[in-house]
Amino acid sequence: MDVHSSMYNLEGKSSLIRDYLSAGLNLLCEAEDKSYIKKTGSAHGWDVLFYIFSFLKGITLFTLIVLIGTGWSFLKPFLQDKEKKVLMIVIPLQVVANVAQVVIDETGPYGGESYAWMQVFLFVDIVCCCAVLFPIVWSIRNLREAATTDGKAAVNLMKLTLFRHYYVVVICYIYFTRVIVYGLETITNYRYQWTSVVAGELGTLAFYLFTGYNFRPKSCNPYFAIDDEEEEAAAEMLKMEGDEFEL
Repeated sequence: MDVHSSMYNLEGKSSLIRDYLSAGLNLLCEAEDKSYIKKTGSAHGWDVLFYIFSFLKGITLFTLIVLIGTGWSFLKPFLQDKEKKVLMIVIPLQVVANVAQVVIDETGPYGGESYAWMQVFLFVDIVCCCAVLFPIVWSIRNLREAATTDGKAAVNLMKLTLFRHYYVVVICYIYFTRVIVYGLETITNYRYQWTSVVAGELGTLAFYLFTGYNFRPKSCNPYFAIDDEEEEAAAEMLKMEGDEFEL
């Protein structure tokens, strides 16, 4: 295993561990917060921990999607200027989104200030969701162009397929957590509001499992063990199905 692969192993593993911890601690603090409010009528500190871990969860989630989408440490050991700009846009917006969430939760759903911050939160969230898709699209296009020039059709075909699947999964995850979960929260009775939280957390867990499995560190990289027949078959498939990888 070369140095580049070792770096990817360490960086990928640490990023996924941070995401799992942030999501787990966020859910634990939210559960304890709601339980304490039910018993005493006030949060008394658990709300602060919940907001802290919620902030970390949002930051690490969108950062991970951007870094994986750019192919950082998987396709290349660096970030281009436009990819750095995406990170510089997404991270501050997540700070704004978390501030808006705190105001919404603390002021109640029917105040004028709460409504204004709700609009800010929705706008920022939509911008972030759209922004994280661009790096994945750029990676797919770069791989598509490289497939016709570097003579490694089989490698690029596998990477193209992986990134195309990841693009679809990211869209499904965003749609599920931003539309379906929100709709479930709107139509369910207050007693069963927890079902929307469970649905959102299960969707997030499924997304983490998919990402962790497909981009997991590997001691033996299958991309380096390809024979001539596989290379020729992949090159022919890229010619025949080239439009399939265009976005």
